[in-house]
Amino acid sequence: MSEDTEESARAASARETRNKLVRAAAALFAEQGLTKPSLDAICARAGFTRGAFYVHFQTRDDLIVAVVEEVMGGFIDAIIAGGEAGAELPMIVSTFTFAVESGSFPFPGSVRPHQILEACSRSDKLRGKYVELLANARDRLAETVRRGQAGGTIREDADPQAVAQLLLATVLGVEVATELDVPYDARGVGNLLLAMLARPA
Repeated sequence: MSEDTEESARAASARETRNKLVRAAAALFAEQGLTKPSLDAICARAGFTRGAFYVHFQTRDDLIVAVVEEVMGGFIDAIIAGGEAGAELPMIVSTFTFAVESGSFPFPGSVRPHQILEACSRSDKLRGKYVELLANARDRLAETVRRGQAGGTIREDADPQAVAQLLLATVLGVEVATELDVPYDARGVGNLLLAMLARPA
């Protein structure tokens, strides 16, 4: 086996170990909250000793940041990536609407939004990552709006950053409504937003 192949295998193994730790933590956090599961319990769920944890994370906060990045970042990528590949804003709204209606948002079986917000109040590192993820989503949505304007489907007088902030605020509102079991017409709201943004005929 060549040196490059061995190095590549070691890197792949390290990534898999880290991924297993993150998945185990996400599962335990969903079951017990962010503060209760011990590092030993997380490592045991992943099938490793505590030593494996410290190879990949310096602190518990680092692990929580990784879990939030995995859960939120993955969802943001799944919703917005289609727009970056050429789909227009209606596709992003439709994909999000389906996620809400099917119960796959906000993240069933994973860390709940209120748990993340509580943890953000205790950890500047986590708060910074959460804000970074939201800012990234805002910027990607704004770029999608600009493409829609250039393509003639979104009204030209709509400020892309303001539209992106409105869409992001809607998503955060859905998180709260869903956690509180408040009825929410995701399709109706989505259709109204698209109608408001549509370029006049």
